[in-house]
Amino acid sequence: MIDNKFCIVVPVYENKENLVKFIQIAESLLKEKENIDILFVNDGNNYKLEDLINTNYKNFHILNNKKNIGYGASIKKAVQYCNSKIIGIIDCDNSYDLSQLIDLILNFESHDCDLLVGRRIFEYKDSIFKIQFRKIINSLSTLIFNYKVEDINSGLRVFLREDFIRDIQVFPDKFSITSTQTLCTIARNKEIKYVDTKYSKRDGKSKINIIIDPIRFIYLIFKIFLIFSPIKFFGGFGVSIIALSVFVLIFSFLFLDQILDVTILILLIAGLNFIFFGLIAEIIKIYSNKKD
Repeated sequence: MIDNKFCIVVPVYENKENLVKFIQIAESLLKEKENIDILFVNDGNNYKLEDLINTNYKNFHILNNKKNIGYGASIKKAVQYCNSKIIGIIDCDNSYDLSQLIDLILNFESHDCDLLVGRRIFEYKDSIFKIQFRKIINSLSTLIFNYKVEDINSGLRVFLREDFIRDIQVFPDKFSITSTQTLCTIARNKEIKYVDTKYSKRDGKSKINIIIDPIRFIYLIFKIFLIFSPIKFFGGFGVSIIALSVFVLIFSFLFLDQILDVTILILLIAGLNFIFFGLIAEIIKIYSNKKD
């Protein structure tokens, strides 16, 4: 069990060479910092982290998964395992600056926020598709949640353990736990602050799927919006359908020989049902929050 106030969680999967380099950097940075730990999560690798990490180094800890359970599940398991008040996460592919994360986690409370995110400044030329994709996802999130999202899925971030645990059932085991955390933080009316962080080209291949991941992100955005704002989600659809029924009424009255009463009635009932579903979901959400 980890009881230090600060803990950095590092999921590890298939990055043996990268991990060796990361460990060397971590050892040099944590020599005189006794109040911060690093928890490495072995996510079902075909090698033992104990063979690479000096567990006699009191700042280093290892948590082993029996099999590969996913990036998100590994982070959730690590956060539940440690008792640290303030937690940071980082990848071990050496794309992020560990020294900056250490500085951010030690000074987290001075930033007066609930989630501190590294806004990536790319040190290399990324593909046009990925650049535009990030812009669209950030803009769509900003539009739907009415909150400026600057880097929805940055993998360098610092947060309070209690906030993470509160939403842990919402967080996915595999796809983009970071994006989910960003949106949950916004949905709970908590404060996010961004700091610029250098982002180097990762050692190894990117796991982004240019066909599947855009669909996943859009699904994720609407899923979180539905969970935390059901009346806005269903109510928005309901009002739109009712407005459509009014339009059909006016159009058929002015331009057709007869009023399309059946169509109008179906649209009106559908719109009212959506609003009704939204109200029920909102009541369930309020009741669930009281239990929490």
